[in-house]
Amino acid sequence: MVYTEKLESKVKSAIDKYGLINKNERVLVGLSGGADSVTLLYVLLKIAPERGFGLCAAHLNHGIRGAEAYRDQRFVQELCKGLGVPLAFEELDIPGIARAESKTLEQAAREKRYEFFNRAAGELGADKIAVAHHMDDQAESIMLHLIRGSGTKGLVGMEPARGNIIRPLLWVRRREIEQYAAENGLEYCSDSTNLERDASRNRIRLDIIPYIQDNLNPCFAERLCSMGELLGQDEEYLYGLARDALRAARTREGYDRARLAALPPPVRSRAIRIAAFEAGATADVERCHIERITDMLTAKTGANADIPHISVWVSYGSICFGIRQSAGKVDVPFNMDGKTRFAGGFFFAEAVEGGIIKDNTVAYMDMDKLPCGLRVRSRREGDRFQLIGSGGGKKLKDFFIDKKVPREQRNMPILFSGSDALFIPGYGISDKVKVDESTSRVLRVTYSAEK
Repeated sequence: MVYTEKLESKVKSAIDKYGLINKNERVLVGLSGGADSVTLLYVLLKIAPERGFGLCAAHLNHGIRGAEAYRDQRFVQELCKGLGVPLAFEELDIPGIARAESKTLEQAAREKRYEFFNRAAGELGADKIAVAHHMDDQAESIMLHLIRGSGTKGLVGMEPARGNIIRPLLWVRRREIEQYAAENGLEYCSDSTNLERDASRNRIRLDIIPYIQDNLNPCFAERLCSMGELLGQDEEYLYGLARDALRAARTREGYDRARLAALPPPVRSRAIRIAAFEAGATADVERCHIERITDMLTAKTGANADIPHISVWVSYGSICFGIRQSAGKVDVPFNMDGKTRFAGGFFFAEAVEGGIIKDNTVAYMDMDKLPCGLRVRSRREGDRFQLIGSGGGKKLKDFFIDKKVPREQRNMPILFSGSDALFIPGYGISDKVKVDESTSRVLRVTYSAEK
């Protein structure tokens, strides 16, 4: 049982080196029914008792291969039943989903597969999700990224662990898996689409890598993966510098543009990528997007760009990342005794004896200077504001510009009398309603944003 011992030893070493599975955890195996995932299931079943972890499995029928896919589904169900492994399975129309969401078949399949695995992990109480990617898969991924002109991040390849996803077979060759299956008499299903040369990955697997191994370097896959590991160490170091730099550049609205612009290019590009990722751009961010954002570091206020899944915009000295949403228009009567609710928060008004605190979300106003018919609303053309102690009024638009209020925040709820702003949360009250020596009744208005 030479191949059995060798492969199982590699899996144990990977688990120990990268802390893939801890004692008392439950691991869900992504089980397609192919040689790779079936072997992974058997290996983990064999070492689970000594390592003290539990197992379950999940199978997704992608709705791509017709009768062959249902054959795989039945095989997996029977296999898990015979082994006593709890199984979650689901059927999806991936081609239909890809068309509806304007995605490639491969992209839609990958996204929906991992979404399903996470749902299944929740249902079965699994802590980790083990997928059967092996060294040949890793070499193919690195080669594919190289051909597409990827940066260092793509040339690192797949990580041993990312979140709750683990890859125990990443140091095992495909031939070792096939030898293990043969030595242990394991049955499995074959995916006929793996032999089709329409997909780029299949051409790399079937033609390019075998040619290089036969004619240039018989250890090409191992060398490619070794390169990925070394680059991974470099990436980890550079990303650490980028995370620290991004944290230091944080502002109230986003990140200090000047500080990011001054970073060395390798650190700056990674800092931008991290900021985009944290804002929700979890995939499809390419070099052209990073370069576009880099150009915005020296652009004028108001510059903006849409990249996959998020928007990026310039607000004075900051560059901001996120889902840029126009605030809904607010226009409701103001209640001078209690709450005035609106989308996103409320004002709370109450009569008090007096007193002023330094809190820009609270206003103290002379109740007798407040006219009837007050409203809480968003700004309009022609609105004006005379900040307390300013000596004169100005257009509300000009006030916001002078105070460098980000455009996306200028539709905040404001207390108005006609076209006169009386209280702008975060910026102050009007001189027209200030408390002075003659004030006998004080109204305190507190602004609260609802999370």
